[in-house]
Amino acid sequence: MSNPAPASSFESQDESHLKLLSIFYYVMAALGAFALLAVLGMCVLLFGILGAGNAQGHGAPDAGELTVFAVMMGLSAVLSLVGSVLQLLTAQRLRQRRSRGLCQFTAAITCLSFPLGTVLGVFTFIVLGRPSVRAAFGD
Repeated sequence: MSNPAPASSFESQDESHLKLLSIFYYVMAALGAFALLAVLGMCVLLFGILGAGNAQGHGAPDAGELTVFAVMMGLSAVLSLVGSVLQLLTAQRLRQRRSRGLCQFTAAITCLSFPLGTVLGVFTFIVLGRPSVRAAFGD
């Protein structure tokens, strides 16, 4: 039988895992910001094309279609922005060992971003569930 590792190695392992989780949340926040830029770029491109089509005498699209498109793009932009802000806050809180509940909430939301977010969220729950990490967060 092998001897269990000393407690200090578990603490350094937890420290390493929390640091990695923090880095990955920063990466996910950046990806969300790029998604926001992509949504805004698509809106600008589409409305530019529509404006050019109207200037050349082509028929304008139906107002209902534009409304649906605007609502979908607006919702995508808001969700991307909120997700990025939550992930940025979570990355900071993981480094500071604060707001374990916020980190768990963000992990649950991040799980919806299949496949990278799902993996990150599950590993976040695993790491935050350890007794030594709970103690580090003051829970």
